[in-house]
Amino acid sequence: MATTAGYFQLGYSTISNGMAGASAALPQDSMIQATNPAGIAMVGNHLDLGVAGFWPVRGYAAGGMAGLTYPKPGSYGISTDVFLIPHIGYSQKLSRNNYVGVALYGNGGMNTNYHAGPFYSGQTGVNLTQMFLQLTYARRFLRHDAVGLSLIYAYQRFSADGLNNFEGFSASPNNMTGKGVATSDGVGVKVGGQFRVLPGLDVGIAFSPRMTMSKFSKYSGLFANQGRMDIPANGVVGLAFKPTNRQAIAFDFQRIFYGDVPAIGDPTIITGSPGAAPNLVSGPFGSTNGSGFGWQDIDVYKIGYQYRATRNTTWRVGFAYNNQPIQQNQLLLNLLAPGVIQRHVTAGVTVRTARHQDVSIAAMYGLPQALYGNAPGAFGGAPIKIEMHEYQLEANWGWKF
Repeated sequence: MATTAGYFQLGYSTISNGMAGASAALPQDSMIQATNPAGIAMVGNHLDLGVAGFWPVRGYAAGGMAGLTYPKPGSYGISTDVFLIPHIGYSQKLSRNNYVGVALYGNGGMNTNYHAGPFYSGQTGVNLTQMFLQLTYARRFLRHDAVGLSLIYAYQRFSADGLNNFEGFSASPNNMTGKGVATSDGVGVKVGGQFRVLPGLDVGIAFSPRMTMSKFSKYSGLFANQGRMDIPANGVVGLAFKPTNRQAIAFDFQRIFYGDVPAIGDPTIITGSPGAAPNLVSGPFGSTNGSGFGWQDIDVYKIGYQYRATRNTTWRVGFAYNNQPIQQNQLLLNLLAPGVIQRHVTAGVTVRTARHQDVSIAAMYGLPQALYGNAPGAFGGAPIKIEMHEYQLEANWGWKF
């Protein structure tokens, strides 16, 4: 489970997360293939084993009158869950200019679990997790130039509870909530390039098109297009500048196309006055291009600074900002997916423990963010606030051979 840039991770390795994920043009370990497949041509033979502990603190507050307005009025938080997110990366030089790699990592996810039952149906929440297995080939053309291609197998798990009172808005009411864990998988690709444009200045670029996933058949009455929740297309352009042999400054611009996936991007529009029967004008849940969570595409800006203080110690800091994925008129359902955070600060360090081995540590803090709006008028129009902040601490062991 991860919710940083929407529900994608900022970065996929401990080193890159120390710089807020800014790494598309600054390959330093085998996990670079998760960001830019071409990067393994600059890393060579490398093995990385790591794990992150992720602790999100999320919740909502609402006005109104209990039993008469949605969601249940009051203030409710979730802060007890710590999620472990592992990663494994491997890259190897096959010949003078040919490199291969493999990586296993969590791409992202979302989790909520409200014991109070905001929709008056008992314990309520969702749980989405995504794991990627990535196979990579890269070819270097010049000393500092390379291209890469990855084949990605994606696996995701999902469950939802407490949505019983929305079944009347579903095209398949018996497949909307409380069906246990459902699974889905699919295959996609990622392409990337790494180029030296000036002495000390590198450019990295990568793109992964939308990944078509098999349907969550158990939740064909919740997600648009009969339970299909694809993984959004995403792309990144990065710059890395090395003013001295001890310093590096990296900047990444990333775009995630949440709005192109109907289950994520289609809005839920409910009309009607308090006391009148609500009218779902955006199409039934589960129907073709039906109602969804109303997320928008986001742009993510990441900047990181790295300083090699001694022969064996390198320090890092970073900052990331993204625009808000959730629209203010979409807060009712997004109590379940409050990915509202827009600012992250990070820090990290790598210590060489042996001639070809190192240990890296990184910490991330997602600054508190709240989003305000109102429930649909047919549900009482009560004011709603969803909010979140988060922490992450991770470690990695690296071996260059």
